[in-house]
Amino acid sequence: MYLKSLSIKNYRKYGEEVQVINFAHSKWPEIPGDEDETEKINITEEYISKSSSLIVGKNNSGKSTIVKLLNTLQNSKSGSRSVFKHTDFNLKILSDWYHENIDNKSEEEIKSIDRSHFPKLEFRLILGIDDGNDLISSFEDILVVSGIKTVETQENQEIAEVTIDVKYEVADEVAFLEDLVKIKTSHFNDSQQYDEPYKKELQYRQFLALFSSNYFVLNFYPIGREEPAKEFSLSSLLKVDTIEANTVKNDKTLSQAYNRIVSTYIKNNDIEEINSLVGGINYQVKGMVDANIKDILQSAVSSIESTKNLKMNLHPDVNLEKIFANSIIYEYQEGNNNIPESQFGMGYTNLMVIIAKIVDYIELYSEKDINGSVNILCIEEPESFMHPQMQELFIKNISKAIATLLGKKQQLDTFQIIITTHSTHILNSKIQSGNTLNNISYLGQAGTNNIIKNISDDAIVSGRDIDKKAYEYIKKYLRLEVSDVFFADAVILVEGVSEENYLRYEIDKHPILKNHHIKVYRIDGAYAHQFISLLDLLEIKTVIFTDLDLKRSEDEKKVDIKDNDEPDVIPQNISDLEKFATAVSSLSTNGTLQYFIKKELKDEEAKYGEINNKIIEKLNNNEELIIDYNNITLFSQGKINEYYATSFEEAIVLTNAKNSEGSHKNKQSLIKLLQFVHPKKKYFRDIDESSEIADKSYMYQAKLSDGKSKFSTGIVYLSVTDDDFNLKQPKYIESGLKLLCDYFEE
Repeated sequence: MYLKSLSIKNYRKYGEEVQVINFAHSKWPEIPGDEDETEKINITEEYISKSSSLIVGKNNSGKSTIVKLLNTLQNSKSGSRSVFKHTDFNLKILSDWYHENIDNKSEEEIKSIDRSHFPKLEFRLILGIDDGNDLISSFEDILVVSGIKTVETQENQEIAEVTIDVKYEVADEVAFLEDLVKIKTSHFNDSQQYDEPYKKELQYRQFLALFSSNYFVLNFYPIGREEPAKEFSLSSLLKVDTIEANTVKNDKTLSQAYNRIVSTYIKNNDIEEINSLVGGINYQVKGMVDANIKDILQSAVSSIESTKNLKMNLHPDVNLEKIFANSIIYEYQEGNNNIPESQFGMGYTNLMVIIAKIVDYIELYSEKDINGSVNILCIEEPESFMHPQMQELFIKNISKAIATLLGKKQQLDTFQIIITTHSTHILNSKIQSGNTLNNISYLGQAGTNNIIKNISDDAIVSGRDIDKKAYEYIKKYLRLEVSDVFFADAVILVEGVSEENYLRYEIDKHPILKNHHIKVYRIDGAYAHQFISLLDLLEIKTVIFTDLDLKRSEDEKKVDIKDNDEPDVIPQNISDLEKFATAVSSLSTNGTLQYFIKKELKDEEAKYGEINNKIIEKLNNNEELIIDYNNITLFSQGKINEYYATSFEEAIVLTNAKNSEGSHKNKQSLIKLLQFVHPKKKYFRDIDESSEIADKSYMYQAKLSDGKSKFSTGIVYLSVTDDDFNLKQPKYIESGLKLLCDYFEE
């Protein structure tokens, strides 16, 4: 039995749109018993990964809210009052409802409120039953005819679902309505000592207090029924245990964790030799006590009471657990010195405490727990105190410890793990351990409300043209480079190192953008669109800066600068796109641009002719090309100073080849930059403000291709060190950054 999903409506920052979070569950594989240690660890790691749900998100995204809700629901039963407070309701929804129905309304208008529209909290639990031994007696008051049904087959097991609707709603609607009226007729309304704003504040506080009162009751509903179950309780059905974020409480925390680990090991492994030794110690202590202490104590007692009535016997009770708990000092060695446990690293201590609590949790299992309830272990923000490398190996570390400590105890089945984190390294640990994006829930924000996005391989690939090899690349690149996309306020995708360095510099000095967590990722143009499905799923504001990449023949691309008197070969710039209108091949070689044009056309099978004409139409001689797709906007170069720029470098050259109105520094700054990159090359070393740089922009782009990193470095270096250096931003870059500014200022 396990929890498949939890639906939330109106709870805290979750709004009127129902949010659903899915939970992972996996069957423990059969273990033959002759596996080696490495194989056992690998099996355990795979199970831990598959049965653990990772909840990721920024601070205040609602991660702890999910854990808190599960903890609250596990102790609830039908008819419970005062389960939640007004602060557990979505405060914006309460405020809007108050101003719509109470504020500035007459008594008659308040009395006529539709009672079915009173604010309430709504949840839905969907439980899976995948074992014939699962006890369903706990559901007897919630099940209706056809209330339990087979929905799928997983790993050769029939899976049935039980759906439980939960509402925290007004119990006595008449009395609640009367109190709403009283808010309008409170004694202070006629008081002259209060000003109007203060009166309104008091009224609103009275209104909020109603939602923390006994007016509200928790009801459980069988699916499709309007009458709540009378006796149903979740207390025996849902069992949630939580390992809190800060597990390091005092100087004895580590030794207490070690003791629990040792205790678990003792119970699950053969330690006959040690037990025999401890038994011998007990026997020797018994002999010493009888010979030296017993008579002395008996004499003292006999002076008060006859030995016929009170005869003493002293029996030693030494065992391994007591020895470790009370008689072992934990130290680590540093050279010839023994360092006390209080000076152990806090990250290491935190990891050991988590492992201790996990194995302790598993040890407390009984068969009734396994088959009669949903068992969930929540681990909140395990990254506390851990350095990044330890976080990266988190799941592997706990898997190795569990596999070692539990020995032959194969009872890991039927419990689920929920891990909340805002660590990219813990996220990487999850992806790495299972080579999958399954069972990751992203918590973000849409306006003022929290949202939940359940990430999985199927959700990303489904309905999209992503082949298997490309998706493996996405997962690998995501783990190595861009896992912090889950924690970003906005994302910028670029193609090359020049754009990457340039944009990071521009954001860092921007008065608005520098205050937000904007991630700039460099992804090859051929693959940028492969990430669109993930970014679209997460609904993160995304800007893509990509190159126009106008297609040229080999002859049209050829640049040959001579060191003698022979004429140089310099390609012509492209000033119009007429020849592409009827071309049978693509105007642009950029796969990402083609992808977005197909989205614009709403035709994944669009021919090159259609794509070319749409690009020409969108450009329309503008300095930029802009395409919107949901929360993602693509920006590319357009026609700048009479020529089409096909790359970032060429856009910089064309934008600054002529001084803009009110500035005489743009061209001068461009010359400084070009000479910074190639101080000795022809057409670089000898240019001045009289040179026609724009006419040779494609040649400059080609020659800058072997100095892209130095090009962007030069922009930053000269901007910092030269007060007269002033490059104008290409229009498409300017528009993209402005879009982000507007987004953050909404």
